[in-house]
Amino acid sequence: MTHTTPTTFLNLSPSPERTGRACVWVEHQGRVLMVGLEWGGWTLPGGGIHPGETGEEAAVREAWEEVGARVEVTGDPWTLRGSSGVESACYPARLLSLHPSPEGRPVAWVNPRALPWADDPQLRQVLGTRGETPPALALPERVRLALTQAAQLGFDRTSSLETGRLLRVLAATRPGGRLAELGSGTGAGAAWLLAGMDAAAYLLTVEEDARRARSARRVLAGDGRAEVLHGDWREVLTRGPFDLLFSDCAPAKRETESLDLLVDALRPGGLLVLDNFSPPGRLPEALHAGDPEREALWAHPALTCTEVAVSAAERVILAARTG
Repeated sequence: MTHTTPTTFLNLSPSPERTGRACVWVEHQGRVLMVGLEWGGWTLPGGGIHPGETGEEAAVREAWEEVGARVEVTGDPWTLRGSSGVESACYPARLLSLHPSPEGRPVAWVNPRALPWADDPQLRQVLGTRGETPPALALPERVRLALTQAAQLGFDRTSSLETGRLLRVLAATRPGGRLAELGSGTGAGAAWLLAGMDAAAYLLTVEEDARRARSARRVLAGDGRAEVLHGDWREVLTRGPFDLLFSDCAPAKRETESLDLLVDALRPGGLLVLDNFSPPGRLPEALHAGDPEREALWAHPALTCTEVAVSAAERVILAARTG
């Protein structure tokens, strides 16, 4: 077995006292400058803002320390959100000169508008802010509307972009299928499912909160393939069996005693989808001895399970009914 040891680079500004984070977007001839991470992969040059330092000053300093770039900030920053929810101020900058990285880090010039770079979490946020998202990565209109509704209601539990894309693909594998979603939110998950469904498929989605249910109805209005219910998630299960069941509300997917109800609502070969599971590196201490929800899924005699890492921070469990 091969073990990969993280590479250690110099850290020229190790102060633990930070007042925020800043990074820098250095674009030259259509390419953007990125720096290697200790554990692999690439990121925009950046780091903590020191006390008494402005975000712009931090961005210029980090550009030099990490990639050896002398830069000049050219505009106001964009706000980027990391997978942990931490925000960074990202400053556009012009390259003045480039030298070897003082911290000994590798650097790369990448095309931010071509895959896979355009889908990098940082790069796609900048492209989105600038109105430069490639058409292939654009949000379906109903998803965009659902996210707008969620922001207006202060609803912050919408499924991630990566999970949404997976739902779209899974829905496309169920032609003419009967699909269900438990926990509509404002309709984003349902909108992703609709984006993958064919004309003969049908979706039932349920939301216990009245305001969110109304929002979901507005998002899905005009598409006869979808029906939004307001009420308890168990009501939808009585209208099965289903070819795909996306369980996205806490009572349905976070209580192991509910698992049999979910399994019984699936056809043989039907797929149960559960999102927002943490990878081992991000598990809370309470789960270091094991995760009973995962254990229950894997141990169920009628399910065959796997996990899909949709991002560095999230795994989705797919469980197919086999009996």
